[in-house]
Amino acid sequence: MTKDYPIGTTVWQELEVRRAEGLAEFYRAVLGWELELDGARGRFLLEGELVAGLVVRPELPAAQTGWRAYLGAEDLDAATSRAVAAGAVLQDRDKPLGVPGKAVELTDPFGAWFGLAEPEPGAAVPPAPAIGRWAFVDPSNFDMTTEVAFQEALFPGQTVDSSEGSITIFRDANGLALRGSYEIHEEVRAVLPPHWLPWISVLDQAKATEIAAAHGGRVNTVDNVLSFAVWGVVADPQGAEFKVLQMTKDAI
Repeated sequence: MTKDYPIGTTVWQELEVRRAEGLAEFYRAVLGWELELDGARGRFLLEGELVAGLVVRPELPAAQTGWRAYLGAEDLDAATSRAVAAGAVLQDRDKPLGVPGKAVELTDPFGAWFGLAEPEPGAAVPPAPAIGRWAFVDPSNFDMTTEVAFQEALFPGQTVDSSEGSITIFRDANGLALRGSYEIHEEVRAVLPPHWLPWISVLDQAKATEIAAAHGGRVNTVDNVLSFAVWGVVADPQGAEFKVLQMTKDAI
């Protein structure tokens, strides 16, 4: 059955934290999101539209705090089998999803957490170019050759575009950018483990980093230039990191 989302792009994104303190104010100020919290689960809305989820788990190890990106699969069982055969480790075969559908959670060959999902028709929340929307995800790694081999095994037939400096981009047959990857420099590997980094569109990345710092967050970097964008990286009050992306062209 044909899916209503591009296979291999994110179809759901969820922030997992130990506490929710400070998050509503932070994400409202930085991204314009409103948080609706109901017990241990929440929803982030942008102008009334669902953009992401929140899960509060007090027992969550600090190292696992952060954003979870769920890639859309055509057949969840088959994609999970390919992921495991290529070096991923299955962590949860029946991961609860914040939208109707089914999902699994894994760690990739570098130990970074991510998910695969098969949302029900109309339930996916894929990337979008609008300001305040999740635009992309970038699995970082310690060896790009291993990362590319894993991604190619996970979604066979998708193309690899390595023309954007240090960022490798995976595209579908129509050239649509589905996800990226970045090799972490050796000098920072002791303090920056592999992880899946969200890219979220903002109007002005420098201003977004200033607002993040003023609302309990942390700024990791700012004013980084790509051929299609300028970006910075911030962390929210609970330590979850994401890239604030100011597009300078229409598409990645």
